[in-house]
Amino acid sequence: MGELRMIVNHDKIDYNGPLNVQKLLLLIENFLWERGYDKQQEKDFEQNTDKGKFIEWQYKPWKKITDYIRYMVKVRVLGYDLVKVDTVVDGKKTKVESGRVIIVIDGFMEYDYDNRWDLNPVMELIRGIYDHFIYHVYTERWEHRLTNDINTMHNAIEQYLNMHRRYTVISRKAP
Repeated sequence: MGELRMIVNHDKIDYNGPLNVQKLLLLIENFLWERGYDKQQEKDFEQNTDKGKFIEWQYKPWKKITDYIRYMVKVRVLGYDLVKVDTVVDGKKTKVESGRVIIVIDGFMEYDYDNRWDLNPVMELIRGIYDHFIYHVYTERWEHRLTNDINTMHNAIEQYLNMHRRYTVISRKAP
């Protein structure tokens, strides 16, 4: 198995208030699709509780950069106590969810994902020397690009959530 290196570790967004969860998930999917990532959804879980709805959504897209390196981004969305609320937006009444949402983003680079260098221990040693001393200068550029993609996605999600902060809640429905 190739080496998996963590580049971005637990980039976290914590939001509490009204929002449209379906549009948030669609925003994340579309953002990654526009950047050329291939889709892989790991979890889509929803549970009704006494205080509201709990959701867990995990998305792990990947993107081949070269024949040796690929990006893997892990996006995990947790929604706690989500209930439907009536809000007023620009003079119009709409229904959205309200509750706490935590978004955690991790970024990985996987080297030798086809396991070409794992034939025997000598080849693994050569791969380790190659990765850490010779090829490292080349891969730093790819690490910066992955970090830039994740920071851009973080900013897009924050802009979307800040747009919902101005919603005025009229009434809450019981869970």
